[in-house]
Amino acid sequence: PRDSRACIGCRRAAALGSSDSFVSTASAPVATSVAAPSALASLAQGLPAEGDDEDTTAASGASSEDTNWLLDWQVESELQSLRFWSRIVLLAAMSVPGSLAWHFSAELSAATMAIPDLPMMAHVALGAVLLAIVLAHRVIWRTLRVLWVCGVLMASLMRTDRRAKATTEKGSKAIWGMAHNVHARFLLRATMDLSGFYVKIAQTLSVATAIPEPFNRELSKLQDSMPAEPLSDVEKTLTEEFGKDWGKKIRLHPGPPLGSATIAQVHRATLYMTGPGGTVKEIEGVIKVQHRQMRGNLAVDMRAASLLAALLAYVSPVLFDDFADVVREVTSFTKVELDFRNEAESQQRAREAALAHGVDIVIPSVFTNLVTPRVFAMEYIDGERLSDFAKSARRSEKVRVVHDLIEFFAFSFTQAGIFNCDPHPGNLLITKDSRLCVLDWGQARHLSTKEMEAYSTLFVAASLEDPFLLVEAGRKIGLKYEEHAALSMVQALRFIMRDSRPIHMSKTDIQDLEKMFSRFGQIPELSNVKGDSRDILRGPLLPLSKTVDLLHNVSTRLDVSLSLLQVFTARGYEHVLKNNTPVGLEAPEIQKASIGFVLNPSVLDAAPAHGSQLDAELRKMLIDAHAQGDVLGAQVVILDAQTGATISDLAYGHSTYLRGRNVTRRTPFDIGEISKLHLALGVLRLVEAGRLKLDANLGELWPKAKAMREVTVEQILSHTSGIVQVFPKGIPEIAKLCNLSWILDHLETSELQPMMPPGFKQHYMHYTYGWLLAGVLQRGMQQDVVRCMALGRRDFAANREQASTILQHTDVAEQTREMNSSSVEDLANLFANVGEFLDVLEKARLHGATAEEKANGESFLSVHGYTHWLHPGASTQDGFSSGLLPGVTAYSTAGSLAQLLLSVERGEVLQASTLANMKRSRRVPGQQEAKLFNQHAQFRKDEWGLGAQLVDVHGDGSEAGKAWGHVSAGGSFALVVPGRRPMVAAVLLNRMDGWERGLSKKLLDVVAKFASGGSA
Repeated sequence: PRDSRACIGCRRAAALGSSDSFVSTASAPVATSVAAPSALASLAQGLPAEGDDEDTTAASGASSEDTNWLLDWQVESELQSLRFWSRIVLLAAMSVPGSLAWHFSAELSAATMAIPDLPMMAHVALGAVLLAIVLAHRVIWRTLRVLWVCGVLMASLMRTDRRAKATTEKGSKAIWGMAHNVHARFLLRATMDLSGFYVKIAQTLSVATAIPEPFNRELSKLQDSMPAEPLSDVEKTLTEEFGKDWGKKIRLHPGPPLGSATIAQVHRATLYMTGPGGTVKEIEGVIKVQHRQMRGNLAVDMRAASLLAALLAYVSPVLFDDFADVVREVTSFTKVELDFRNEAESQQRAREAALAHGVDIVIPSVFTNLVTPRVFAMEYIDGERLSDFAKSARRSEKVRVVHDLIEFFAFSFTQAGIFNCDPHPGNLLITKDSRLCVLDWGQARHLSTKEMEAYSTLFVAASLEDPFLLVEAGRKIGLKYEEHAALSMVQALRFIMRDSRPIHMSKTDIQDLEKMFSRFGQIPELSNVKGDSRDILRGPLLPLSKTVDLLHNVSTRLDVSLSLLQVFTARGYEHVLKNNTPVGLEAPEIQKASIGFVLNPSVLDAAPAHGSQLDAELRKMLIDAHAQGDVLGAQVVILDAQTGATISDLAYGHSTYLRGRNVTRRTPFDIGEISKLHLALGVLRLVEAGRLKLDANLGELWPKAKAMREVTVEQILSHTSGIVQVFPKGIPEIAKLCNLSWILDHLETSELQPMMPPGFKQHYMHYTYGWLLAGVLQRGMQQDVVRCMALGRRDFAANREQASTILQHTDVAEQTREMNSSSVEDLANLFANVGEFLDVLEKARLHGATAEEKANGESFLSVHGYTHWLHPGASTQDGFSSGLLPGVTAYSTAGSLAQLLLSVERGEVLQASTLANMKRSRRVPGQQEAKLFNQHAQFRKDEWGLGAQLVDVHGDGSEAGKAWGHVSAGGSFALVVPGRRPMVAAVLLNRMDGWERGLSKKLLDVVAKFASGGSA
């Protein structure tokens, strides 16, 4: 039969032709995709190979069995060749130290021969002892074997890389595909030969989705298929642990063990348990018995692995800088695992926690009277392996199992106080009623209340993409994260906990990530980004990555897509919200929505509607959007611009995700960029008073700001200053960012200057808008910037402290990102945004780049290292509470904003001519869309007059059809909407996705429709 298969293989090879037409089951090196079917893999599935026609396939008579054998035969042949040549090289390499050893022994022998009374046998004995010491020292010997395995793999990978680069893309895939199959089998056999501690490391790799699929497939055989010890050794261990009469307590069932792993093997057994009154009860259970030689081998391997980790980190710190952390983590848990009493305690504690919280998971009960350091008795669970379950289960059953698995681990980290640190499919069973059973609690970690709080906060931080909350979570468990690196770490955590998806998509995610990191490495200023991201997996958080790898492995192989982060966050969010809810208030109920969470109940605080149709429609829109998870908290005020009558005055939702307080119509909101309008109005009042001229430049008004002396007041107000940098260089910390006096001093000595000629183009200014105008007011005119922005009103606060004193409201609605999972779409947006960021930087560095392209590059590069300061979570930091960030942060209500705009429109704040000048567009004709960082994408196409943003709400492009006022990047707006019945609309949202989710535009469109002639 083998000859006939070989003939089939020859015919098939002839049909396949050159290597260019051969596509493998794996893809490019390191993190590869298995999406592309290979010729052999296609044949194995009964399909024609690429480049084949169906007639050829049918004529060959090749069956799936034939082609599977052919592929296996080819892999085995390549493997034998690899092992043969590696041993030849090893022997050649050993000849050098062998020669040196021979020379040394000869010198030693000559020296000993010079001793007069030493007999010849003593010389021989001395040499034999020295040789025996070298060969018998297990640490040296096993370490050398490991180094040999690593060296063979490294050399073969380098050879494969050279071969792959010398051919076409299709040929490269084929070469790498065969190499991955060969290397995976080589590593499997080497690991089985070494056994011991290295099997534990290989088991960890077996569930990692980042490695090529052949490695997953081969290394997964180590999960419960290690060689078992003979029954005589098992009985000897039982005798040593329970005495000669152990048979009165345990009767082993005949046959092979149920499973054999690294440390122990498991046998089916009948257990004789003594009950009340001395009655003996037979219970069907299992006995876990430790391998007899395990302790010695593991001790040797742990020392050898530590030495190997240090060596690899020295040779290649980029690739192996965190390998020592992995070894230390596995070492610490393995030492605990060697005493089965620890496992019994952990398993029983996990079982009790699951039962107490109603978690639908099976954990076998422990028989404590049959637990010793090397033997462990537990309940027998009748179930099947995950791989067998996957073949026959219905999709609904698969979804339930994966959901229960994710829920269980989320519960473990946030509420149970214990989690399994050795998660792999070999430790999972599916019971007859399709319930999940978790086995093997030898590597378990017990969590304190503070640690559970830390993990809960960590998951919420990932869901909110909040770097400051991540720093707080780390602080709870003694980890100090740098703020500038925390945002990269949050994104790394979101990537790790991304939604599960088919295996080929997961591997494509890794490929895309590696490509992105490789582009970062090409820009010197960004070279530290990858290192910052990797820090999330160090120390106490390392077990989390193993857990998530298991969840991805199981869910992708069962072809089930679920949101890992949403499930983990839901469990942790309950903990965080309860701790942050003010005393005396009941924490709101958390409900899952399509992309995040909804807090209930929410109370509608509304002024009498008087039968307004617009008010009714706005109420319905807010309530529906809240139910769908599109709103956290909102205020809406609509006024008739002609009569001043209130058409709608609403408040709904909650002030923040982290505090369970309802929003009212008096709750101060962080109005963000809308506060630029207050600053512009204050400046224009000074212009009207003749104390300031629009064409006055900074050289006249603020002489110390020499680098910006040509910029005029009008150009600052109209965003045409040419200063496109978001941050000047040299701001050391967030406290300095919020210290206006320090910032103005810094601007006087910094190199911040226009990157485009002033007046050349409208380009949104974020921080610099307020800083430059504050410099004009405070340094040039000795005017207080806060008083100028307040416009004599008592309904405006420049920071959170003033919100408590001036607005007399202790709770404020802070800006926040949406609480969402890391979905396919979210990941695609992340890669797209990062890709655009890198595109702009790379284009700016090209030879022949235009001045505008160079300016865009400087704009984007200016946020590197400061990106976390653009996150809404920054506003919760201490510096923001009392600091001043004019035009970026301020507090007010929708009612106050609406009344302010109404006063301006009526001529009560500015004269009619000044207001007309303010609303006249300064957009440069023919200018291209501005390149803005992602957080400010809303302003890319917008236009301004003198501090007033102009918004085309009717879509006709006419000047008369544009609303004026200002919007925020997140979705809030305060606008005067023109029409047959002009309206003043102030809508404040405390979540930053109002424009992105479309809610803000829907609200504005409804107001514009009624302003155009609809009955309000």
